[in-house]
Amino acid sequence: MALTMPGAGVHDDVPDGRALASQLAARIPIPTQLPVRHDGRRLTHLSKSSYELWCTCREAWRRRYILGEREPTSAAMFLGSRVDDAVSDYYRHILEHGEPSPLDEVIHGYRNGWSERLEEEQQDRGVVFDEFDEPTMLKIGVDAIKATFERLVPQLGMPVAVQRRVAFKLAPGLEWWIEGYLDLEAQSVALDGEIVDEIVDYKVKGGDAISKDKADRDPQPSVYLTGRWLEGPRPADRFAFAQVLRPGRKRKSTSTSLVRTQRTVGQMRATLARFALAASEIAACYDQFGPDRPWGLADPTSWKCSERYCSYWAGCPGGAGL
Repeated sequence: MALTMPGAGVHDDVPDGRALASQLAARIPIPTQLPVRHDGRRLTHLSKSSYELWCTCREAWRRRYILGEREPTSAAMFLGSRVDDAVSDYYRHILEHGEPSPLDEVIHGYRNGWSERLEEEQQDRGVVFDEFDEPTMLKIGVDAIKATFERLVPQLGMPVAVQRRVAFKLAPGLEWWIEGYLDLEAQSVALDGEIVDEIVDYKVKGGDAISKDKADRDPQPSVYLTGRWLEGPRPADRFAFAQVLRPGRKRKSTSTSLVRTQRTVGQMRATLARFALAASEIAACYDQFGPDRPWGLADPTSWKCSERYCSYWAGCPGGAGL
């Protein structure tokens, strides 16, 4: 069963957000349910990362979200998560105690969290240290935290919430939703005295920084700003990528970049339409091909369709071949 999208709101157990134009996606049939996973459980939500993977390669999406094939965690991803944890703990301390933690305490917590989570990850999926070994990546994380507090934190506002989940449905009656976790929600005072609400996402990147042009087109600000908009009555004014650019192939030393972006109401409505169409396509692929046949292959010129960046490449008919 599918519903035609008449508008949008938040979760059924939350008061409705602001009404959307009924014409937005009137021709997009939204499935009431998402497909069933390999373990018999039905998918309950889409996220920014699942949407991006769907757009990049439907076959990789099927293997990840339907078959449950999980690749080992990359060292870069593990590093980013641990720095994210440390910065989040810093802001939680401010919210709970009214004052910041000393930097040495933040780094101490980072080191402890690294050891604990590394043991857990190694027992689960494993962590692949390729470009640098584990001690080197641990040190890079310390440098990333220092750079964050020296160059980025002073440019951000006071915390309002940390790692808060935002979730919303495209239409009443759906059994799935769109969700995300906001690293930081902060407030600052503009030059004219107005309060500015901002969503901040931390990044530790080995490649190029997210530019202003790319930030203006990136799905993550679109999804998170849309979630805040639907919650009402105080949407976020902007989204910021607080980036630490770590040493590696691209650079010899640590640097930072803070890039801000905004979304118009039209752009947020377009985001909802994109997710509605993606859900419809996912349901159609499942109905047509089932869980065990390929759903569609990535553009062979895409960076994703390569042995280096796709863990499914070796067994994919569009990757290494059959």
